[in-house]
Amino acid sequence: MATQTAPNTIRDRLLKGIALQQAGEFEKAQRIYKQAVKKAPNNADAVHLLGVTYRQLGYPKRALEYIKKAITIDPNQSPFYANLARTMLDLGTDPDSLLAVCNKALSLNPREREALNIKGIALTQKKEFEEAEMIFQSLIVEDPDNKDAYRNFGTLLMDANRANHAVNFFIKAVMLEPDNPENYLLRARARLKLKQYEPSQYELTEALERFPENADVKHEAARLLFSMNESNLAVFYSKQAHEADPSDYHKCVTHGVNLLMHGDHKEALQVMKKAKKHAPPNNRTVDWNLALAYLANGDLKNGWELHTARFEDPSAQILRRTFEVPEWQGEDISDKTILVWADQGLGDALKAGTMLPELIELAGKVIIELSEKGAKYTQYCFPEAVSRLARMDENNFQTSFDYDLHVNIGELVKHFRPTLESFKTAPCPVYSFERDRAVEYLKRLKGYQDKPVIGFSWRSKNLAVNRARYYLSAPGVTPILKSRDAIFVNLQYAALDKELNYLKDQAGDHFHNFDDVDLFDDLLGAAALTAACDFVVSANTSVADMAGILDVPAIRFGQQEPPLLLGQKNPPWYPSMTYMHPYTDKACVEFVPEIIKEMDRQLENWTPERRNKRLGL
Repeated sequence: MATQTAPNTIRDRLLKGIALQQAGEFEKAQRIYKQAVKKAPNNADAVHLLGVTYRQLGYPKRALEYIKKAITIDPNQSPFYANLARTMLDLGTDPDSLLAVCNKALSLNPREREALNIKGIALTQKKEFEEAEMIFQSLIVEDPDNKDAYRNFGTLLMDANRANHAVNFFIKAVMLEPDNPENYLLRARARLKLKQYEPSQYELTEALERFPENADVKHEAARLLFSMNESNLAVFYSKQAHEADPSDYHKCVTHGVNLLMHGDHKEALQVMKKAKKHAPPNNRTVDWNLALAYLANGDLKNGWELHTARFEDPSAQILRRTFEVPEWQGEDISDKTILVWADQGLGDALKAGTMLPELIELAGKVIIELSEKGAKYTQYCFPEAVSRLARMDENNFQTSFDYDLHVNIGELVKHFRPTLESFKTAPCPVYSFERDRAVEYLKRLKGYQDKPVIGFSWRSKNLAVNRARYYLSAPGVTPILKSRDAIFVNLQYAALDKELNYLKDQAGDHFHNFDDVDLFDDLLGAAALTAACDFVVSANTSVADMAGILDVPAIRFGQQEPPLLLGQKNPPWYPSMTYMHPYTDKACVEFVPEIIKEMDRQLENWTPERRNKRLGL
C-alpha cells in the first residue's frame, strides 16, 4: 500500500507546485519542489521544476545546476532541454550553444514551443533572419495568442532594420500581455527608431501609469523626451531611472546627455564618468558622450582626445569614410598631399574650415572634399587648395588616390585649437566673399546708409521635432521685424512662398527678399548677402555659421551645443557672435522679447562703419 501512495504524493506535490508557478507564486512553488526533491532526489521532474523556479526568481546559475541534474537523471525529456536553453539565454550564452541545446530538444519533440522560440532568438542573434522568421511565423499560426512569438518576431524585425513592421508585433504583444513592461519598452524603442514621437508619448504615459516604479519605463520616457528636446521632463525621468539603477551605464548616459542639454554641465560630466566606470571597456557611445561633457565644461584636452569616438558610435548621425592611406597625426607634411573630408553638415564644415589656412600653410598640397556647393565656396575662399566634390563609393570608401594622408576637418582641432587660448589668437575672418556682389546687394536696399541692415532666419530645412522646438515660424519671427526702424533682409534658405508673403504683409517695406539669390545652393551668393548686413539674427543653423565665419555680428539662438560653445557663454569660434538659449520649458516664440532686447542693446550706437569697412566702402 505504502509503495503505491508515495509516488502519488510526489506527483500531487508537483501538481500543486505547478499551479503555484502558473499563478506567479514562485517562492511557494519552490518550497514545495525542495520538499519533493528531499524526499525523492532522483525524481527528474521535481529537480527540473526546482531549477525552473530558480530561473524565475532571478538565479539562473543555480537554475542551470538543477536543470542539468534533471537531464542527467532523464536525458529524454524535451522540456528539460528547452528550459536549459532558456536559462542559458538568461546567462548570455552564445547563440551556437543555444542552437545545439534547442536542436536536442526538438529532436525529442519537433513541436516543443519553448525550444522553437529560443532557436528563433538564437538565429536572430546570428542574423539568420529568414529561418528565424519562418519559426516565429509557424508559432503564431499554430497559436495566434503566443505572446512570446510576437515579441521575439518584433525583435527580429528591429534587428533586420524593419522597425515599421516590428511596431505592429509589439502592439500585439502588449494586447496579449498588458502586464509585462517589456512589451511597452520594445514598442517604445521601435517608435523612437521610426521617430513616431506622438503615439509613443501616449503609450509611454500608459506604461508609466501601469508601472510607476519601473526604472526601465522611466528610462524609455527620458529617451523619448530627449529626442523631442523636452529637457525639463527628460531630466525628471532620467534622474529617477538613474537613481533606481545607478550601475546601469545606459541609464547613466541617458541622464548625462539630458543634463547636458539642460545646461547642467558639471553634473552631466560626473554622471558620464560614472557611465564610463560601469560600461564595458572601449564603449565608444559612452566615450563620445563623455567627450561632449568634457567640451561643455571647457576641458578641451580630454574632450578632443575622445572626439573621434563618434565614428564608432552607431547612434551618431555622421558620415564614416574608409581610407587606405594613413590619417595625419601632426607630423611634417611640407612635402605631402593631404585630403580633408567632412563628416557632418554644412555648418560644422564651415566652422571647422576656419582652421584650413593653418593647414594649407603646413602642407605641400591640400585637397578639400565637401558637397558640391561647399566645395565651390571653399575653392573661392582658399584658392591655394583644391576643393572638390567628395569622391567615394556607395560604401563610403575612397575612389581617388591622389593624396598621401587624410584628416577629418573636425579633427583639425587637436592640432590647431588645443586650448581656449588658441581660439583667442586665431585669425578671423579667414573666409572671403565677392565684394562687388555684396555691394550691389547693399545698394538695392533703400536707406542702407541711415538704417542698420539686419539679416535674419528662423529655422532649418530639417523640421524634425527635436530640432523644431528651438526654431521660430514666420509669425514667430515677425515681432523682430516690427521692433525697430531697420532694413530686414531674408537669409532663410528654402523659405516657403507663404512664409515670405506673410512677412511681406506684416513688415511691409522693412522686409526684403532677394529672389535672385539661391540661399541654399549658392553659398557665394549667401555669403555676399550676409556680408552686406550689419547684423544677423538666426536660429542655430548654417546661416549663423555663415555670419560667424565672415565676422558679421550676430545673435544665434538654440539649444546647448558643446562643440560650438566649449563651455563658454558665446562660441569661441566666432568672436562677434552672441549665443542665446531659449527657454527649456516654453515655446521658442516666448523667448523672442529677449532676442529683441539683446539686439537693441548691440545696435544702440549703430553706425554703418563696420559694415562699410568690410565691403571696402
